[in-house]
Amino acid sequence: MTNAGLADQQNGLTDEHGHIARATVLKLLVIIAAISFILRILYAGHLYEDDGLWFTAAEEIARGKALYREIYFDKPPGLALVYAFVFGVFGAHVLTIRLFTIVYSIAISAMLYLFGARLYDKRVGLLAGGLFAVFSTTYATGHVQGLGTDFLMALPYTAGAYLLVRATRDRTNQSWLAVAGGILVGVAFQINPKGIFDLIFFAVLLIGRRRWTAIDANTDGSSESGGIEGKASVGLSGLRLFALAAAGLAAGSAPFLAYIAATRSLREYWLYVWDWGVRYGSYNPASRVVAAWLTRSIDYFALNNTLLIALVFVCAVTVRRATRVVGKGGDTEQASAAGFRDQHNFVADATLLLWLAVSYAGVTLGGRLYSHYFFQILPGLCLIGGRGLIGIKSTLKSRDEAFRRGIATVIVMGFLFTLIRFHGRTAILAADLLRGKKSSTTAGWFHDRIDREERMVAAVVRELPDGEDAADRVGLEAIRANGPRTREASGPTDYLFVWGYRPEIYYFSGLLPASRYLSTQPLTGVPADVHYFSDDYRSVLDEATTARERAQLILDLQETNPKYIVDELGMFNSALSINSYPELSEFMRDYKAIGRVARFMVYCRRDLLQKNLRRMPGKAP
Repeated sequence: MTNAGLADQQNGLTDEHGHIARATVLKLLVIIAAISFILRILYAGHLYEDDGLWFTAAEEIARGKALYREIYFDKPPGLALVYAFVFGVFGAHVLTIRLFTIVYSIAISAMLYLFGARLYDKRVGLLAGGLFAVFSTTYATGHVQGLGTDFLMALPYTAGAYLLVRATRDRTNQSWLAVAGGILVGVAFQINPKGIFDLIFFAVLLIGRRRWTAIDANTDGSSESGGIEGKASVGLSGLRLFALAAAGLAAGSAPFLAYIAATRSLREYWLYVWDWGVRYGSYNPASRVVAAWLTRSIDYFALNNTLLIALVFVCAVTVRRATRVVGKGGDTEQASAAGFRDQHNFVADATLLLWLAVSYAGVTLGGRLYSHYFFQILPGLCLIGGRGLIGIKSTLKSRDEAFRRGIATVIVMGFLFTLIRFHGRTAILAADLLRGKKSSTTAGWFHDRIDREERMVAAVVRELPDGEDAADRVGLEAIRANGPRTREASGPTDYLFVWGYRPEIYYFSGLLPASRYLSTQPLTGVPADVHYFSDDYRSVLDEATTARERAQLILDLQETNPKYIVDELGMFNSALSINSYPELSEFMRDYKAIGRVARFMVYCRRDLLQKNLRRMPGKAP
C-alpha cells in the first residue's frame, strides 16, 4: 500500500483493502446532497420556462379535470401527474416543487453513484454523482432550475439504462433485469417520448455484445464494489432479452394509458401529444436542425468544459484500445494506454460512450436543442466525466510535475469558469437574502422581470387595490388568497382566459382557466416558440382543424363567461391576436380593452365594468 493509501486508511477513508469505506461514502453523499441544495434553493422564488403549464395542469387535475380532454397538454402524462401528486400531498406552492426538484436531483446523483460503482468502482460513482449535482444547475437558468420533462425523465432513464446494461452482463436474473429496465424505460417514455432511446441503446448494445464479450472474457469481474457479476456471459439470447425489455416498456406505460383511457382522453392524447409532437419536431428544416445541433453543442461543451475534457480523454483511450484489439486480430493483451490496464474498463467505457451517442440522437430529435434537452445526455456525461477525471489523474502520475500541474490548472480553471459563469447569480441572490432587499441586478434579471409582469396582470384581474402596482408589495399567496382554488367557483370573476402562452398567470392569480386551452397552439397551429415572430412563422395545422378548435374555445368561454380575458400573443404578433380571427372577434364584442399591463392587453366584460375602474397607462381607445 502506498503512503497515501496508508494515510487514507488511518483517517478512516478506506478499508484494509484500499476501498472507500462505507462511512466515507455516506459522508460524501451527504456533501453531494448539500451541494444540490445550495445550488438550487436560492432560485426557489421564481417560475421558469413552461412552469406555468405544469403548475396549472396539475391544479386542474386536482380539481377533477381530465388531462387532454379537458386540459390542453402537449406532453405525455407523467409530468402533469407527478405535479398533481406532489401538490395533492404537500400543497400547490412553488417551494413545494423546488424542494421536490432538489430531492429528485439527489436521487439522480445516488443512481449515478450506483451505476458508476457497478461499472467501475465507488470513486467513479461518487464523482459522477457530484458532477451531476453541479452540472445539472449550469447552462440556461430557466431550463435547469425548473422541473420539466427532460429533468424528470433523467431518473428512470438512467436507472433503466443501468438495469439494461446489467441484463447483458450479469450471470443471473437476466430476465428480471431486462423486464425491470424496460418498465423504467416505459415510465421515462410516458414522461418524455425521448425516453424510448434507452430501448434503442439496449438493441445496439445487444448487437455488439458478443464482440465485447470476447474482449471482456479475460477479466476477473473484480472491483471494489464487487464488479458486474463474474465474467461477462452471453446468457439469454439478445432477441429474447430485447423482447423482455419491450414487454417491460409496455408494462411501464400501461398505468398511464389506463388513466388516459379511464378519463376518455385517448383521442386528445393522440392529437395533442403524438400528432402535434411529430409536426412540432419537423417544423424546422434539416439544415436548421444541423446548424442548431452544431452551434448549441459547441456552446454547451465550451461552457461545461470539464465534461468535455473527460469525454475527449475517455474517447481517446477507448479508440486506442479498440485499435490495439483489432490490430492484433482480437488479441486481448492488456493495454497500458492512459493507465487503463483492465479490459473490463474498456467494455464499460465503450458501453457508456454508446449510451451517450444514442442519447445524443434523442437530444436532436426535437430539432431545437433547448438547454433542458441536454439533461438526456448529462447522466452519461457525468459517468464518463468521473471515469475520465480519475483516468487523467492516474495517467499524470507517470508525467513530470510541471506537466501535471499544467493539466490540473487547466481543469480547475475550466471548472471555476463554469461555476462563476452560472453561479455568479447564485451569489447575488444569496447576498439579497442576507441583506433582506432585492438588488438592482436581480430586479433587472430576465426571470424576475417576467415574473413581475405576470404578477402585475394577476393583481389586476384579482382587482387588488392599486392594480398592477400591488405586485411589488403583495406576495404570491396574498394574490391567490380567497380564490376559487380554495372554494367552489361562484361566477365569472373566478375564471380567466389568457390568449397566448403565459399559463403562469393562472397560477399567480389563483383563478380558474376559463377554457381547456392553456396555449394557443391548437387554436392557431403555430408552435409557441415561434408565434412571437411576426415575420417568420407558419401553421403546422390545416385551417379546418384550427377552426374546429376555436369553435370549441368559444363554447368553453360561453360556458364560463370569464370577467377578464388577457391577450399576450397579440402584443407581439398582431396577425395572431385574439381579434384577428373573425369568430373570436365577434365573441370579443362583449369585452372592452381596459388597458395595457406591461406586455399584455387586458379585456373586461362590458356588463361587469366598474364605473370607478382605474384608467391604466396605455388604455386602449
